Amino acid sequence: MSTQTNTEVKHYLDAMRDALSDLPAAEVAEIMDDAGAHVVEVAEEMGEEFSSAALIDRLGTPRAYAEELRVAAGYPSPTSSPAPGAGNRPVIMARFALWVLLAAAVTAFAFAVSRGEVAELTVLVALCAAAATLLVFRQEGLVAEIAKLPEVAAAKDALARAEKPGKSELRKALVSLRVFQPVWWIVRAVLIGAGGVLVYRPDGTFVVALAVAALSLVAGPKARTDRRWLWISLPATGFALGVLLLVVGTLATRFDGYPVNSAPVSYHPTPQSHDNIYVFDKDGKPLTDVHLYDEQGRPLNAPWYGCQGEDRDDNRYPRPRVVHDERGCREESGVPFTVVMPTVPSTTTSTTPPPSTVTQSPALTTAPTTTAVTTAAPTAVTTTG
Repeated sequence: MSTQTNTEVKHYLDAMRDALSDLPAAEVAEIMDDAGAHVVEVAEEMGEEFSSAALIDRLGTPRAYAEELRVAAGYPSPTSSPAPGAGNRPVIMARFALWVLLAAAVTAFAFAVSRGEVAELTVLVALCAAAATLLVFRQEGLVAEIAKLPEVAAAKDALARAEKPGKSELRKALVSLRVFQPVWWIVRAVLIGAGGVLVYRPDGTFVVALAVAALSLVAGPKARTDRRWLWISLPATGFALGVLLLVVGTLATRFDGYPVNSAPVSYHPTPQSHDNIYVFDKDGKPLTDVHLYDEQGRPLNAPWYGCQGEDRDDNRYPRPRVVHDERGCREESGVPFTVVMPTVPSTTTSTTPPPSTVTQSPALTTAPTTTAVTTAAPTAVTTTG
């Protein structure tokens, strides 16, 4: 642009800034950042045909253009005044909309990180956020009331102090964030869509994630000039950051190398549990009313539920069988099967049988004849002399 064009553009922007002078300084600076870039772009497009009159024909007067941006950002005109009898209602609605916005951003982040485990709380906050979003879009001047809240004013003052030239590092960081905003809008939409496709099951959450991804792509640019879109953009940012943290944590866990001298892996299979135990003697005859104990004398209790549904916890076996058929529920005792005990052929052993199975007769005066007979079952061995 020529020097004359630069001068005309500067005068136009100064007039716009004067028209917005009643707004907070931070808001004016942010509105003028976007408006200034647009005015310069329009002036460059005009080229040699540029003039102050042509610029006004294209964008309107500085005051009219500033008024248009003011309305888009949700601020009332300087001459407007609250309706009589309004009382504290605008302040209450403004504070409700503000804190619901913050709560929606936090819960969206928590929902993404927890893979949807806080669904109940998220649904509640989402409903409140939807009501607040509808409120700020339908209630004229509500964004301006939010900007007047003490907490918002304090946050803006802190941000303005951080952007002062004396704090160069922080100022550079904030400027860099603004420069990369368009890139972040795209990354945010991709993260939200990827979170719905890869992290969550293809159900209602999946569909909502894709819808929010598309909506966040629209809300990003609009929120720079129309603050009402923050009620969509900020929760979307919280959700995207949660998905990003979840993905980074998953990748870090997956690609984290194991130590070289890792402890050996041992496998301890879970012992199989049994609902009932049947005990037989050496002849294959079933035993009833048997009480089982472990090596320390503790009863081997196990729960059992009969037709009444009551828990019977004892160590008495076998338990009655619970049968369900067309006649209803009944308990049947007895053994539902038979067994054949294995037999071992008789063998001749030495004169020194195992001590635990030997029953000796009284000693005789004659020389003993040593013969031993062992039966198949674990019965006692009788040694004669």
